[in-house]
Amino acid sequence: MPLTADAKIYTAAQMRAREQAAVAAGSSFLQLMENAGQAAAADLLRRLPEPGRALLVCGKGNNGGDALVIARVLQQHGWQADIVLLLGEALSELAETNRRRLHGLAGIRFLPPQALPAALEQGYDLIIDGIFGTGFSGSLPPEAAECCRLLNQAAAYKVALDIPTGLNGDTAEAAADTFRAKLTYAFAAYKPAHASPAAQQWCGEIVCLDIGID
Repeated sequence: MPLTADAKIYTAAQMRAREQAAVAAGSSFLQLMENAGQAAAADLLRRLPEPGRALLVCGKGNNGGDALVIARVLQQHGWQADIVLLLGEALSELAETNRRRLHGLAGIRFLPPQALPAALEQGYDLIIDGIFGTGFSGSLPPEAAECCRLLNQAAAYKVALDIPTGLNGDTAEAAADTFRAKLTYAFAAYKPAHASPAAQQWCGEIVCLDIGID
């Protein structure tokens, strides 16, 4: 679906500047992450009201942190949430804060990346891509490319956070094995790739969510 003429579209650099401005005005990066995850989870729970099994694949950065917030909200609503830290245990400070908030919660499991093929065979109702966000460009590292190949073959409702992993948010250039989402949540504003017809095959439906910026 084409974006409306009045849709806000921010490049990755413009988005960083808007986030900095929101923090300077009294918010915090941690609060913006919480707002993003809460807003996405609220929309997901309207779409999928019955609790089920979710797989959340996270990178090291704040895109992964957004996914960890979503995992916490889903767990609060009766979902089982399996989490794969695809690129290692060393997370950004904000993502690590949200990982710690999951410790000890029933229904939350952290799976090693090598367990992903067997886990996918058991089936999931929901798969969330939180590997790379709007700052991604170039080719996917091998572990991310292999993961996206597996996820793309799985039968589940697939969601990307801000931009599907492998898609350049500014140019709409897609790497080999880009994650193919049924639904993409754009946080605060659309990104240039969301307006590109070529990117629709990767983004699916695009929903812009307010996270407390502007």
